[in-house]
Amino acid sequence: MNKEQVNQLNMYDTVEQVLNTTAYVAIWTPNAAMNTAVTTFMGHVSAINANDTVQKTSSVGTTVTKDSAQLAMAKAAIKTANAGKAYATATSNDVLFDQMNHTLSEITHAVDTDADDICQNIHDNLNPYIASMTGYGATTTTQTALQNLINTYSGMIGKPALQKTIVTNATITLAQHFEDANALLKNSLDPLMEQYEASNASFYNQYKSARVIHDIGHRKTVILEGFIYNAAGNAISGALVELTGGAEHHKTTDATGEYKFTRLKPSTYIIKVSARGYVTQSKTILVKENGTVDTDFTMVAATGTTPTGGGTTTGTTPPASA
Repeated sequence: MNKEQVNQLNMYDTVEQVLNTTAYVAIWTPNAAMNTAVTTFMGHVSAINANDTVQKTSSVGTTVTKDSAQLAMAKAAIKTANAGKAYATATSNDVLFDQMNHTLSEITHAVDTDADDICQNIHDNLNPYIASMTGYGATTTTQTALQNLINTYSGMIGKPALQKTIVTNATITLAQHFEDANALLKNSLDPLMEQYEASNASFYNQYKSARVIHDIGHRKTVILEGFIYNAAGNAISGALVELTGGAEHHKTTDATGEYKFTRLKPSTYIIKVSARGYVTQSKTILVKENGTVDTDFTMVAATGTTPTGGGTTTGTTPPASA
């Protein structure tokens, strides 16, 4: 990315942070027009980050890049598969459930050509149902993002010589997403926000403040990540991880018990973890400079309860933090 794009993306990050603030999510979510505009905007931001990663790669170290691409593809595919399984269960669709019945380790340990085939099948088999999956965690935007990840990984399989072509294409795609994101903000989100000037002044004012582009010149690159597991060392999927302090976000742990907050700035953060059947825990993290901070949580079962639902253990032991 060039300097102008970096500054634009920092503005996008700030806008996304405002929109993801818990109190404000409750304001715009019921508004169908806002919901569509916000979802589309966030899809562009996600695509920009994905293409930026590809753009920065070179033919040197292609194996490492390919492994990273495989993991990113696998994680996106499993999130899609989990949404598909939930929908299949709700609609008693046994065929779809079987088609979605894959694991992260299955994909990451598969041979190259099998890995992207599994992910492509998950994507394609879910497509006919995507219009009916509102609320299940899979949308046309997430489908597009998954297909982009599959395409990126497929282009890397045993073909380091094609890397320069991939980078060039990523640069073109990156520019298009910036153009589309800017147009969406100007022509859709900005006008839609005007309705909240009187009724939700705080939301309106914070959005307007976030829309200002500052000449920062570099990305915010603080990452807070870790794993949530029980006393036996098994990953806890579906745990709610809330971030407050320097930013406000929330995540749900995946099948490996992992959570990750990206594009943060140095600050003091509070990470709170809750899961059904476990005692809620929180930690305060002081981050003084850009980098990755790994923070794991070992959850303690609440007295007299049986961990279920969001606290269900997967039986998978998470990898040790770097």
